[in-house]
Amino acid sequence: MLHCITQDKNIKFQSLLSWVIFFIILTFFFFGTTSSFAFGTKYAGEFLKIGVGVREMSLGGAVIASPHSVSAQYWNPAALYQNTTFSGQFMHTEEFAGALNLDHISVAIPAKGNYAYGLGFLRLGVDDIPDTRGALIDYNDNGKLDSGERLDFGEIGTFGASENALFLSIAKKMNNKLYIGVTAKHLYKSLGTSTAWGLGFDVATIYNIYPRLVLGASINDATATFIFWGDGEKEVILPTLRFGTAWKVVLPSIPVWFQALGGIDISFEGKQHSADFDLGLINCKTRMGLEMHLKDKIVLRCGRDDLGSYHLGFGLDTSMGSIDYGFALGGSYRLLGQSHRLGVTIHFVELARNLKRWL
Repeated sequence: MLHCITQDKNIKFQSLLSWVIFFIILTFFFFGTTSSFAFGTKYAGEFLKIGVGVREMSLGGAVIASPHSVSAQYWNPAALYQNTTFSGQFMHTEEFAGALNLDHISVAIPAKGNYAYGLGFLRLGVDDIPDTRGALIDYNDNGKLDSGERLDFGEIGTFGASENALFLSIAKKMNNKLYIGVTAKHLYKSLGTSTAWGLGFDVATIYNIYPRLVLGASINDATATFIFWGDGEKEVILPTLRFGTAWKVVLPSIPVWFQALGGIDISFEGKQHSADFDLGLINCKTRMGLEMHLKDKIVLRCGRDDLGSYHLGFGLDTSMGSIDYGFALGGSYRLLGQSHRLGVTIHFVELARNLKRWL
C-alpha cells in the first residue's frame, strides 16, 4: 500500500514537472522568435489586453487559472472543458467616462466526449469623432488654418473608429488534471474609411494540482499576429505569456468561501512605463484578485490589473444565470475618468426549465 501511494505521488510530481518544463521551453522559444520580428508594432494589440467579462475585469484580469466558461475563449480556452451547461453572456462597458464603448457577447457549449467549444465577439469603439478635414475655408489652398481663414461648421462631419475580434475556441481533456485549449481569432479594425484585418491564435492550459488549487498558463498570439491595412501598412502583435493561479478557501461552519487569484503577463515589446519589472526587451506585469462568495449567491470582488489600477465588483448568481457589475477606480489612468461595467450571463437550459415551470 505504501509503495502504491509513493508511486502515485511520483506520477503526480512528474506530470506537474513536465507541465512546468513545457512552458519554460515555450517561453524561451517565443522569446527567441520575437527578436526576428524587429520587436513587432508596439501597442498594436493593446485593445486585446483590456479584457472581457465583468467578473474577470473586476478581479484585475488575474483569472488565467479560473475564468468563467463564457469568458474562457478570451482568458484561457482550456477552461471551457470544465463547463457543464450551455451558457451565453453579454457585457457592455463605458470606459473612461464613456469615451470608449466596449461590448462583448459569447456562448459556451458544454463538453461532449473529450471536447468543448466556445464562441465570442468583442468590439471596442469610439463613435461620432468630429471630422474637420473638409470644413476648412482655405483661401490659399495650403491645407493650413491661416490668419483670416475659418472653419465652415456646416461642413464638419463625423467618423468612427473600432477594433473588433471574433473568437472561436476548442478545449480538450488530457486527463483528470490537465486540460488544453486553442482559440483562433479574426481581427478587424476600422478608422474612418481605412480598414484592416488579421488572424491570430492563442494556446492555453489548466492544471489542477488539488481540487482547490489550480495553475493556468496561456500564450496569446502564439505565432505572432499580423494585421494588414488596405493601404499596405502592416502591424505585428508579438506573443504574450500569461501565468496564473487560483486558490479556493472554504471556511468551516459558515456559508462563505473565498478565492484568491494571482497572475503575471510577460511581453516582449520593450520597456513600458506600466510594467512592474523590466528585463531588457522583456517586461512583466502582475495581476491580483480576490472574491468572496456568500451562500453561493452573492459575490464581492476586488482586483488590481496589469496597469496597477484597482477594480471593485458585485455579482448575483442564480441557477438561471448571473448579473455582474464592475467599477474601475482609475489608478494610472484616473485622469481619463471612471469606467462602469455591466454583464449578464444566462444558462439557457435552466432558464427554459424554469420558464416552462412558471408558464
